[in-house]
Amino acid sequence: MNKSKKPLTIAGISVGSHALKIKIVEVTEKQEIITLEKVSKKTSLGRDTFSKGKVSYEVVDEVCQILKGFKRLMNTYKVQTYQAFATTGIREAENRDYILDQIKSKTGLNVELINSSLKRFLTYKAVREKLPNYQQRRSEGSMFLDIGSGSIELSIYSNGNLTFSQDLKLGSLRLKELLVSLEDKTLNFPKVLEDYIRSNTDILWKTFDFHGPIKHFVLVGDIIKDICSICNCTDYLIDKTRFLTIYQELLKNPHHKAIYRHNISQEGAYILLPTMMLTKIFLDTTSSAKIYTPLVSLEDGIVSNIIDEKFNTNRKQEFLQDTYSLVKTIAEKYRCDQNHAHEVEKKSLILFDALKKFHGLGDQERLLLSLAAVLHDIGKFINMNKHYKHSYDIIIASNIMGISQQQLEIIANIAKYHSDLTPTMAHKNFNQLSFQDRVVVAKLVSIIRIADALDRSHQQKIKDIRVKFQEKKMIIKAIAKADTLLEEWTFHNKSFFFEEVFGITPILSIEREA
Repeated sequence: MNKSKKPLTIAGISVGSHALKIKIVEVTEKQEIITLEKVSKKTSLGRDTFSKGKVSYEVVDEVCQILKGFKRLMNTYKVQTYQAFATTGIREAENRDYILDQIKSKTGLNVELINSSLKRFLTYKAVREKLPNYQQRRSEGSMFLDIGSGSIELSIYSNGNLTFSQDLKLGSLRLKELLVSLEDKTLNFPKVLEDYIRSNTDILWKTFDFHGPIKHFVLVGDIIKDICSICNCTDYLIDKTRFLTIYQELLKNPHHKAIYRHNISQEGAYILLPTMMLTKIFLDTTSSAKIYTPLVSLEDGIVSNIIDEKFNTNRKQEFLQDTYSLVKTIAEKYRCDQNHAHEVEKKSLILFDALKKFHGLGDQERLLLSLAAVLHDIGKFINMNKHYKHSYDIIIASNIMGISQQQLEIIANIAKYHSDLTPTMAHKNFNQLSFQDRVVVAKLVSIIRIADALDRSHQQKIKDIRVKFQEKKMIIKAIAKADTLLEEWTFHNKSFFFEEVFGITPILSIEREA
């Protein structure tokens, strides 16, 4: 971390389907991290949402009371900055807007909804600090399975790069609530549960190339501690043979005595079978002889992320690279022209940097432009005609770890408008953005259009470009190795939107390579 920072007290709050948690830490002047408080309180949020579709007033009031207690803790420790995120229990509730409003008005805390991609991103930041030989395990091939109450998140690392990331609505509590009515109608409920899980996961192994063997299996989630207890976990490790023995006993008797011997709560016992079954199904796809259980939760990741942003740590850059690697993998999956995408990305970033004093945007927007450039032609996999519309649809349906829903909307809109279609309030996808995000999209679209025009032939004819400004003109001086009539014609046609957004006229000046 960077030097000479004042002490900082930070809090991370997770409003989960199964429990509400807070973690408070202090970062000292020497930038040592000291945990001051960790508190967890059970909640019925998930049960209400997954069985009824909405959360009852009584449960909302209970959540507010717990959060008031967290607020008192924050005041006691004089917390200077915090973030609070709500997962599927609130995110999927029909009355989520009312719940968030009640929380704000009764506690003063601002709780944000978090999508599965960002949740996974934050949780893995915490895993990095707990998992021994983290980099080595990534290089050798690792599967990370995050089992939550409402959903599971699966990520795979190969050769040090994130190559796959996906969330599925197969959380332990959701499965139990969904299938509970069948439990009394069969003598073999575990088989019914397994069939349901496999019917929703088999497509993964048939559709996606996981780029080689998976040597390590990492299990995380709020409810994993019960598995650790039953399986005699030591040093965050569970022996696979021990796990399979307990699993077989549990299949024979879901109320196995180990549940009581290890003092597992009634709530933990309720979801133990689906949790272990999910673990078993994914563990079987790896060659790992052990299960790594670093026992981290979302609130740990929230704190890690705040520290990354405040102190610009090496970990921050590493996880940004994970996001970029995943986007490159998605582009490959849809057979994108990688040379063209790279060219558009490179020239987009040159223009972005040159225009910094005009657009007033920062590193986050630069990242979104970079990701949009990699994915802008992805829709051609569906249909060459109006491919930009399909690019939008694919991106908005994608699961990009580290990218929030708001950021995903911006990326998708940039891709949709990179070609001939111009943003207008008549388009629902553009209209539903906030005013600030519409402005960001317009600026980044105007930049990527110019960059795309400079490689209209997809042959990388234009090499280096240099940008300078004269009065209200942006002059792009380029060196070309071949005829660039198509690029020049496209540049002229796409420059009007740039001029409309920035009030600057772009001019292309090409010098022929000798």
